[in-house]
This record gives sequence, structure tokens and C-alpha cells, in this order.
Amino acid sequence: MNKLNILISHTSIYKKAGWGRVFPLAVGLAKQGHNVTILTTNPKYSFFTRKTITNNVNIIILPEIIPARIAGLGFGFLSLLLKVFHVVFHKYDVVQSDNGHRPLGGIPCRVHKKLHNSLYVSEWYDWYGKGGQYDTKKKIFKLLLGWYELKYEIKDKKVADGVVVLSEVLRERAEQIKSPDRIVKIHGGADVLSIPFLKNNSILKLKYGLSTDTLTFGYITSNSYNMAEFSPLIDAVNRIDKTISIKILIFGESSSIADQLPRDVLEKFMFMGWIDFAKDYEKLQCVDVFFLFKEVSLGNKAGWPNCIGDYLACGRHIMLNPVGEPENFVKKYPFAFFETNRDPNDIKKTIEKIIKNREIIEDSRTQIRELAEQQVSWEAKSQQLNDFYFYLMNLQIS
Repeated sequence: MNKLNILISHTSIYKKAGWGRVFPLAVGLAKQGHNVTILTTNPKYSFFTRKTITNNVNIIILPEIIPARIAGLGFGFLSLLLKVFHVVFHKYDVVQSDNGHRPLGGIPCRVHKKLHNSLYVSEWYDWYGKGGQYDTKKKIFKLLLGWYELKYEIKDKKVADGVVVLSEVLRERAEQIKSPDRIVKIHGGADVLSIPFLKNNSILKLKYGLSTDTLTFGYITSNSYNMAEFSPLIDAVNRIDKTISIKILIFGESSSIADQLPRDVLEKFMFMGWIDFAKDYEKLQCVDVFFLFKEVSLGNKAGWPNCIGDYLACGRHIMLNPVGEPENFVKKYPFAFFETNRDPNDIKKTIEKIIKNREIIEDSRTQIRELAEQQVSWEAKSQQLNDFYFYLMNLQIS
């Protein structure tokens, strides 16, 4: 069997929370000849199902009557019923959830596995239980949904035939409940199809109101940004010679960030808003160096920052303090990174090094883009996933 009929149950709403991983993996699988369908949820109130085909991936957007802020967490009602109805009457070889512990992700897959004896693969993005994400949740969440979160983070993985983790920390946790040969680690990928490569961005900077000599740093926010990830760079930039022009470009959510920034540093920031890589890639190309400063926590050690792939796809260096899984990645490909720590003085020295070597840094962007294309692309990640499917199928046969 070379061609598979694959269903991916997206936990959240269409084009949000995890879509940046779910969709490119699906596109890569479709390129390998598989028939791939994604079940997702409409971000707006709706009673109608919408179907579309994008890059040979069948996307079914199911209606929902629960507010998007709740459905986006994977706790839908109408869309869950329709997902279950769909899997009852449609047969797939492989079903996969991106966050199987949440109802919208895992329940349809577990139902399909039970009814049709399909192969079930569950992705494990983060440490959701106690000691990890659970500890950061509000009391109302813990009271109403905490029991479900704690129970099904583990139960879902026990039911699954295979588990995809993003880090060694999660692999070790998975091995406590799963045979090691049923676990695979697949990092986030680089969207090299949507983001074209631009080595010199001087002319592009002018288009967006920046001077050609302005040193630009960039950061893509997630749904759960942390101001502590900005403060080390802000403190360092404030210590740099004021005659040097520096801008910090923020992509994604911005209003809450702007409200928390000191007034005297706002002029250093440009808020670029949410972007669609396929349409707004130019904004990303305005960046000279991306940055990523993480606090040392169990959550940061257990996950994988998906933005790393996006930064590498741009062919840009990343200034970061490696925490958890990125540590070995940085050691393996040091040419793509400026490794530092969270000390503003150390970051300041790194920035001064960047300023002195801007031409050399620009010349090495081609090598970074090649790394993204050859090792980190979503197509490469989907090949890993494809191999895992067939490996698990062979285990079942034997």
C-alpha cells in the first residue's frame, strides 16, 4: 500500500493555533501522493459546513456555535458532533490529531480507530499537565476542564498507535507509557514554499519606511507571548550607541505588547500585525536578525519554538539563548545562530558584533536558506511522518 487515505483532526479553529504545523505537514503528505483531509472548525458562528481544496489538501471547515476563544482551545460542541458523525461514515487508513488530549482533536480519531481499526497517530506538542502548562491556567479552567486535561493528556497517548513528540523531554515522558519504537521526534519545519529568499533587503526597507542602514530585529509572537521574551533585548538596545539606528519588528498580536512597553522605547518598535506568509512575506524579509529569548521552564524545555523554522526560511540569523530542544540544534548548525544569554550586557556585545560584521552576515544568508530547504523544510518533516506511518503499519502486520 503506497497511497494512504489520511485524516488530520485539527484541535483549534481554521488557520489558528497549530494550523501553521498541521497544514504544511498535510501539503507535504499530499505531495507524496496521499489523499489528505483536514477537519477544522469555523472561527465564526455558523450552521453550515464549508469545503475547500488548497494545495491538494481537502479542508472541511465545520460550523460552531461556541465562541471562538473556547472552540479555539479544542472544546467545541457542534463541530465535535459533526466531526464524530464524519468519522463514523468515512473510512481512513490513518487518523491523526495535533493535540489529542483536547476533544476536538482526539475524540474523532479515537472513535474512528475503534470503529474502523485505523492507525491513530497523536502529536504531543507540550507538557500540558502539572509542572507544565497546567500550572499556568486560570482557576476557572482548572475547576471546569482541568480534570479532563490531566486525564486525557496521558490516556490519549496510551490509546494511540504512535506518538509524535517535539523534544527529548517529551520523548522521555512518552516512553513511560509507550514503547520507544512507537515514538518519533519531528520538529517544526520551515515554510520555504510560501517565503521566497531575499538576500539583500536594503531597497525593501525603504518601501516600509526604514532607512537602508537601520539594523532590524524581528519576532513572531504566539498566542501566549511573554514580555520576558522582549525585555532582555530592550534593555540591551537601550545601552547601544544612540547614533546607531535599530528597529524591533513585531509580527502578530501587538496591542497588549504595546500597552506594556515603556513609553521611551516605543519608538524602537514597529508593529507589523498578523501576516499571511504567502501574501505578506515581504514584511518578514525586512528583518536582518530574528531573536528568541526564552526563560528556563519545563514548558520551554518540552516544546519546540515553531518560529525557528520561519526565521530560517527567511535566510536570517537567529539571536537566542538556547533552552531545551534548540540547544543541540544550535550546536549542530552554529552558522545560523548568534548564541547569547539573557544578560543585557551579553546581548549588547552580540549586537555590536552584528553591527561590525553586517556584510559577512549578509553573505552567509544563502547558507541559512539552504539549511531551511534541505533539512528543515515542511516537506522534509512530512517525509519523516510518512515513514513513521508505514513503520507503524509494518509493526501491526508483524
